[in-house]
Amino acid sequence: MSTGAQKDLFANEGTASNLSNQLTANAGNVYGGLEPTLAAESAHPAGFTPAQKAMQNTAAQQSAGGSTAAAVGQGGLYAARTRNAGAGSSAIGNAVRSAGAGLSKNAVGTETNSANLARQTQQQGIKGLEGLNSTELGEGENALGLSNEALKLEEASPQSYWRKEGQGLATQGINSLINSATMGIGGGGG
Repeated sequence: MSTGAQKDLFANEGTASNLSNQLTANAGNVYGGLEPTLAAESAHPAGFTPAQKAMQNTAAQQSAGGSTAAAVGQGGLYAARTRNAGAGSSAIGNAVRSAGAGLSKNAVGTETNSANLARQTQQQGIKGLEGLNSTELGEGENALGLSNEALKLEEASPQSYWRKEGQGLATQGINSLINSATMGIGGGGG
């Protein structure tokens, strides 16, 4: 492989390594802002606020009260028309019981919906944390993979004729120096 191609491979490795560092820093910045919010959502999920619950319960109570008032009014009119004071009491009693049951059902429904909202918020927080971690790690690992690939290509590339010859001559020269130095040390003491 030519020297220019090898330089390009080393440059690619450097670029990929720098990209990995930048992506890791970016992920850290994003992570630092999102992680506390997502962790709070998953650890302490919130349903309806007390004010929202109060509004829902007030609306249910007003509805039940209006239904009961209408039934009592109609019962009174019926009693007046029939001139029988007890004629509407059964219908009024049924209307009051029905309104009370509806009110109870609405109050339980408000609490159930609040718990469902809290569970949904918790699941979103957990999914957000999982996604944040996989994105943070995945991009940096991809860039490091590019860096490793560039280094493997450079290492696996065949050396040019002149590079091999130069290394061979350098190795011979070093070996010659070592031999002469060891001979000089061993031969001068006798």
